[in-house]
Amino acid sequence: MKKIIDDLEGLAGAIKKSSQPAMVSQAIQNLRKDLAPLKSKPETAALLQTLDEELGVWLKKLETILKEPAGREGMVKHTHHWAERLKGAYVI
Repeated sequence: MKKIIDDLEGLAGAIKKSSQPAMVSQAIQNLRKDLAPLKSKPETAALLQTLDEELGVWLKKLETILKEPAGREGMVKHTHHWAERLKGAYVI
């Protein structure tokens, strides 16, 4: 679970730093790839499935989100929210 939290924090950094959707997209895809084996575990499946679905929506709307400062800020806040949620749920 630590890897997922680190990936989320890395994603937040990529969103802040990069104006290139391709870089942020790659960070999201890497995170989703790291989620895949954990989603099969019953104790983590529901929460991580929800996170994976949200990441999929972000990928579809990424260019629109990154165009606006408010979209970037919201995405960064939401990645931090997910990191904190996972820390609380799995006592990291």
